[in-house]
Amino acid sequence: MAAIALSGAGVIAGGSAAQAAGATVDGRLETVAAAGVADWTGWHVDAMASANASPVSETDVAPDGTFTIAQPQPPTNGVSYILAVAPPDPARPSAARATMAAVLTAGGAVVVNERTTVAMAWAMAQFVSNTGVDGAAPGLQNSAAMSQNVADSATGAESSVLASSPNGSETSTEAEFNTLTAAMASCVSAPFADQRDYPDGTCAGILSAGSAADKAAPSDTLRALSAIARNPGIEPASLYGIAQQAPLEGNPPVLGSAPDAWTLALRFDGDGQSLAGPGNFAIDYKGDVWVINNYQFNADVNTPVCGSDKIFEFSPTGQMTTYTGGGLSGAGYGVQIDVHTGNVWVSNFGFAAPAPGCPTDQQPPHNSLSLFAPNGTALSPATGFTQGGINWPQGLAIDANNSVWTANCNNGTVTQVPGGAPANATAFQVFGQDDQPFDVVDNHHSLFVSAINGNAVDLLNYDGTVEKSLTGSDFNNPMGLAAAPDGTVWVSNSGVITLPCPTRPTAEDTAAFDAALQVQFDASGHPTGDPFPQGSVAAISPDGSTVSQYAGGGITIPWGMAVDGKGNAWIANFAGKRLSAFCGTDTSGCPKQAPATGDPISPDTTGYFFDGLTRNTGVAIDQSGNVWLTNNWLEVPIQTNPGGHQIVAYLGLAAPTSVPKPDASVTPVTPTTPATSEPTLADSGSNVVPLLAIALLALLAGGSMVIRRRERLHG
Repeated sequence: MAAIALSGAGVIAGGSAAQAAGATVDGRLETVAAAGVADWTGWHVDAMASANASPVSETDVAPDGTFTIAQPQPPTNGVSYILAVAPPDPARPSAARATMAAVLTAGGAVVVNERTTVAMAWAMAQFVSNTGVDGAAPGLQNSAAMSQNVADSATGAESSVLASSPNGSETSTEAEFNTLTAAMASCVSAPFADQRDYPDGTCAGILSAGSAADKAAPSDTLRALSAIARNPGIEPASLYGIAQQAPLEGNPPVLGSAPDAWTLALRFDGDGQSLAGPGNFAIDYKGDVWVINNYQFNADVNTPVCGSDKIFEFSPTGQMTTYTGGGLSGAGYGVQIDVHTGNVWVSNFGFAAPAPGCPTDQQPPHNSLSLFAPNGTALSPATGFTQGGINWPQGLAIDANNSVWTANCNNGTVTQVPGGAPANATAFQVFGQDDQPFDVVDNHHSLFVSAINGNAVDLLNYDGTVEKSLTGSDFNNPMGLAAAPDGTVWVSNSGVITLPCPTRPTAEDTAAFDAALQVQFDASGHPTGDPFPQGSVAAISPDGSTVSQYAGGGITIPWGMAVDGKGNAWIANFAGKRLSAFCGTDTSGCPKQAPATGDPISPDTTGYFFDGLTRNTGVAIDQSGNVWLTNNWLEVPIQTNPGGHQIVAYLGLAAPTSVPKPDASVTPVTPTTPATSEPTLADSGSNVVPLLAIALLALLAGGSMVIRRRERLHG
């Protein structure tokens, strides 16, 4: 595997050309502490390769902090890194001491300091353990590459991605990162400076904070920081107190108080002029993030906009490629990747400002699916695939039989594209006319479909017949669905949302939604008044026989739903700028503060708050454990141009997922007259989180459909 491309450097991965025989790395230890370190004598450096607990090579550090060490050669699909360990304190030889770290890049030089340590600890949190660094491809390499978006291992400096728009001074991440480096700097530069508050030293304090966050006691400060990154809401004040012990060189921005959780999140906006209402994600086998887009971009929020004709592919480190064509027209929430072919399916809801804002002749038709090859070539015609009575489609799923399903919000139907062949597409009447089907998911037992206004989730057989209809108080405006590895289906209950498909069912629905948007939160995510819109999540057993409802975790108008590699549920919230998480059915994969299924993992009042979020719809988890959210709507939206302009990644927070490599022997669907387009690449030092926008718009429906009706079962 070639070195992973980054701005300025590449991570040294297994098989990299940078690993020439006899190659060496020239390095230097530094500290960000204002007091500095006058003499690095006694510090020891290990060159490490993933999947190895023992060093590949090692050396002592010169008094000025410099060292030269043999270049480690990681295994295939592995990475290499440096560990730097402080000498024992002569007066306290058994006391905890500092361990710093840095990912090795292909430039042949490395600076190891608190910035590179925190960057590695958070970006690679899911792969760092007491036994070393290890994990599956491509998540491991991608996480090492993402660390360079936080701190540059070649220079030890803060990355330009973190330092500049749409990050930098625009969000709290830079200040939170600096605060974390200050905690580590106290351990590096003067661990015993405060004998009253930290009699065992601040390094021991970091280890204690890591032990509180994890089920296993961390062996050093790097592992302790990674434990905090994986479970960041446990006793955050303790680490903040340690950070106050070490003023930083240059007085960079730091937090003025302890956060509710030590999450690090980065925003990405691609080229800065394309993302407008990103609706949802699909992750491919390389870890690339495919993003659908509601609207055409216009930075002037007072200018009405039409529907987007673009789909974006973001690399694991945030570079954006744009594709057009294939009938894309204001896509909303529906996007999935066919794991057999790698093809990307999109449902075109048809978001746009009403005429005359978006002229009548440019209004989207609300009746199609689009299809793209893995290289971005449009495989659907310029009109999209319109067979099967598609009608204001939202969520989309691909079942175990390779059939594509989409929920038609306008008329209570679900469209099936058998085997991915549009000519055979059929619509099934599943819900009532005004029930607003929203999302669909396959748990390999049945298809599950949520109905927002119907307050129901139906189980469908793979022939489109209704197997079971679930209603009752466990469902309250249900929206996003996600299937766990054991077949449990998680549901987000927004509590207030209905959609304009093209109109909302009643005036009361619009009033409740509008009232929810008026709720205010302070700068830390705490609600400042009533009513406080919350919502809930529900877990449905694989066969639909039981439903359990859960609340807490900071939920505020939950929308999108995703499940991580351990089966825990992650929720995008449309209000309150927070991410929520709940313990799944396999409780062995839950942190110790959430020992039972449905226990909140995220803090109850704020969730995992981030001031760089706006209003979020889509959520996805990649192979590195990054949790991606779409900034779908602006915080204060203008209804004719409400779209947000970023996607957001919470680094290393969830258990990594896996995506199989496509089977090259499967022939992709190819229309008679495909519409193709040339991709464009935007180098993104700041990037994007898009998801579907709820438009309070009057949109015009068009077209007719033939529906093969199925009797709806109750029970």
